[in-house]
Amino acid sequence: MLGIYDKEPNITQILIFFSYEEALIEASNGTLKGLPYIDWRLDYRLSYAPDSILWTSNYLGTGNGQVTNGPFANWRIGGTTLVRNIGMMPYPTEESDVRNLYTIDSLRTFANELENVHNLGHIYIGGLMNDLSTATFDPTFFMHHCWIDYLWWRYQCPGGNCISSRFQYPGTEADGLHAPERNMDNLIYEGTIKNKDGYDQRWLQSVEYENSPADCRNNCNSRYNTAGLYCTSSRCISAGTANSLSGKKRRKRSPRSFRRSRKSSRRVRRHKRNTLSYPVQNVFRVDCESNTDLWGFLPVKVVHVRSKKQVYNSFTVQNGTVQSSMSYDFYDNQPEIRKIDQYTRPGHPKHFKHCKTDPSGALRINVNSFGLNYQGNYDEYAIVDDRIPVSSAMTYVAVRRPTRRRSSMVYLTSFDSCGRYCTPECLVPRSNPPRYRPCTGAIQINRRYPRGYADTYDDAVLMYFKFQKPGGCPTPMEQNVPIVFFCKLEENWIPVP
Repeated sequence: MLGIYDKEPNITQILIFFSYEEALIEASNGTLKGLPYIDWRLDYRLSYAPDSILWTSNYLGTGNGQVTNGPFANWRIGGTTLVRNIGMMPYPTEESDVRNLYTIDSLRTFANELENVHNLGHIYIGGLMNDLSTATFDPTFFMHHCWIDYLWWRYQCPGGNCISSRFQYPGTEADGLHAPERNMDNLIYEGTIKNKDGYDQRWLQSVEYENSPADCRNNCNSRYNTAGLYCTSSRCISAGTANSLSGKKRRKRSPRSFRRSRKSSRRVRRHKRNTLSYPVQNVFRVDCESNTDLWGFLPVKVVHVRSKKQVYNSFTVQNGTVQSSMSYDFYDNQPEIRKIDQYTRPGHPKHFKHCKTDPSGALRINVNSFGLNYQGNYDEYAIVDDRIPVSSAMTYVAVRRPTRRRSSMVYLTSFDSCGRYCTPECLVPRSNPPRYRPCTGAIQINRRYPRGYADTYDDAVLMYFKFQKPGGCPTPMEQNVPIVFFCKLEENWIPVP
């Protein structure tokens, strides 16, 4: 089925971009004559994508938390603050995913795969960009979508030679809102426009694209002598944005168009960062209002089974000699652990190319909530110990606080910092001792007893940890945990219960 953003006909984005360009021209006093786009592949080539120069005060500003520097510092829009959470995923897209787009013959299949590439950009930036109702509040939205439009153009007109079959709308009347003969919503341009009209080649008559540095294969260092970008003769890496040059036609320019200054001509330094990144700044936005008091909190438990992929720098000792190995470590070599393997059956999971594990063994497990009968989402994570065979951790996830008349239905998901999904298991009602069974991750909470949520964060913590007396050791209350995520990292992306 055709999706929400980039399976839409090209004209939808093109007309939005015209308005976007007019705003940029006005803001730049007429010096800007084109649209910048962000090619995420240049960030992907960094050892750690969130270290990109994009997220500095000279470009797009703060990448983690409230945007407090750069051109969009301290923005408030739509009743909320501009917030980003760069790096919830290890990078905005995998380079091979973009490369594979151009091996696809079916236009419909291409649209589906392009939607996946598009979605990763929103998830990677996080914050307002990761919510359908607020994504356009972040100016990065438009630069991201200009790049998606660039990928469309490269597919339709490879090497500048347009292929007529790639301008035929792939939808059918069975596609409902995306049926070919259906009029586009809220869009009138020289008369009513149908969905199928969006793929018409005539729209390219008013748009011209400049090739991205990510597609450069020769003389790159002389062709892209720009700030924030390091190029060898055959390859460019890193990222930055800049004003595009003027042209006779509207030009979607690569966002690296400033001349390189002496100071910025040095290679962009690569910083080593651990996998834990930064705390998540949520906007606590529910049904178009941002306020923490509108949210309640759920105790959520994460259980993690170590895979056999990582080797930690701690080994057994025999006769005074450390038994170093590239295949196993102290935590994965003991007879007791091999006994545990009989129960956990750990796999050798697939993961993203740039997936990294912190040398300490700390591993971030992301947990997210998405409203089903309200508009709002929340991002959080737990920290588990990847060294040991089985570890667990608690976190507390926000959902819309139920009222007396209205319960809250929420969908909870979890994945690790490498993008591998964990399976949800829900508490069996009235089970004693508490038992869990596989579920979809969709749960309903209300104000009736026993309440599965707390009004405040600290009350949610006290739901799980019961103190008999001040200063005493608390007792964990497993019966108050409505959902557990089991992170057994299989060969498959999504384990099957």
